[in-house]
Amino acid sequence: MNNKNIIVVISLIRRLEQATLKNSEIVADLIRAFGIVQWGPPVFGEDEKYKNRSEDMAGIYQTPGQLSKALIYLSQFEINSYCEIGTFQGGNFIFVSEYLRRFNPDIKCQGIDPTNFLNPEIREIIDAEEWLTFSPVTSDDIAGQQYDLCLLDGDHTAEWIAKDWQNVGRHAKICMVHDIQEITCPDIVAFWNNLKTMRGKATMEYLDHSADVPLQGIGIIHDKKLAVKA
Repeated sequence: MNNKNIIVVISLIRRLEQATLKNSEIVADLIRAFGIVQWGPPVFGEDEKYKNRSEDMAGIYQTPGQLSKALIYLSQFEINSYCEIGTFQGGNFIFVSEYLRRFNPDIKCQGIDPTNFLNPEIREIIDAEEWLTFSPVTSDDIAGQQYDLCLLDGDHTAEWIAKDWQNVGRHAKICMVHDIQEITCPDIVAFWNNLKTMRGKATMEYLDHSADVPLQGIGIIHDKKLAVKA
């Protein structure tokens, strides 16, 4: 395996106490240990040093401080199904799925992406687990399916973020949207700013970064009356 840290991080997630996995700095460090995708220009600020050595190494294309806090927020809810639209290399899909499973042992997780970016090593991990699946399709192919949680991180054009929301996002109990403050993704920023005005909805935003300009960002939206675990 090119990125041996993946197995180490998965093992830690499975072994650490739930209380430990609710510490945002610890979870952020697990993301950094997994490795950030070596792709694109240097935009991650202080986290740039955690990029993998090469594009062949599976990684997570997320800002650690943002994802860690979003996951800790999600840990309070019952989430037995997760769909990630736009898996890219698949690192984020594996990390989020493993994290959620520590709080929801019966969870089933599905990643979709019609591109050829899924890392072969991540594919091996998915194929070895019955609770993980991947399909090289778009949200058009799963339109109307209901999940407890979905992440919209596919094609970042206005057309496709609207489609992904209509096909899957609006049917989910909880929806996450990636790149809500990313200056290179104005369609996503506009979409999120409109989405969070919906009546009866609670929204959370995770915007921490150490870059020179606003970077990525995660938004979460769900019904205000959504119950937390007892």
